[in-house]
Amino acid sequence: MSTDEGRQATLVTEDVVELSLPVRADLAVLARLTAATVASRAHFGVEEIEDLRLAVDELCLTVLRGDTTGRLALCFERPAEDTIEISCTYIRHADASSGAAGSLIGEEDEASLSLRILEALVDEHGHDLEGENPRAWLRKRRVTESQ
Repeated sequence: MSTDEGRQATLVTEDVVELSLPVRADLAVLARLTAATVASRAHFGVEEIEDLRLAVDELCLTVLRGDTTGRLALCFERPAEDTIEISCTYIRHADASSGAAGSLIGEEDEASLSLRILEALVDEHGHDLEGENPRAWLRKRRVTESQ
């Protein structure tokens, strides 16, 4: 059994939530609400839930890099009782260019700020590609009483 198969075997179907939404500022609340709900079900504290809500916003911003079209595909998982993993993939419209996302003045500063915010709010984070689509991920562990 491969590592991925072993990991998938430990996940319970109800512990994976997938959300797909158009890139629109007024719909970002859905990603935050979903993160808060998953964290609440995992018995995260109020402050941890608020941190996760903020982190989801920054996670989405890191994959957009100035683009305002296409969709965001988010996946919320609980691979362990005290851990939440969230990934966000930016899926461009088929008629959009396949090159790098649009560039805006100050974009690098915004990306750097988002990464610093993520660093402060979550235990681990990173980015990669899912096919040709940019993807960012984060992992947050619940603080236990012994910590």
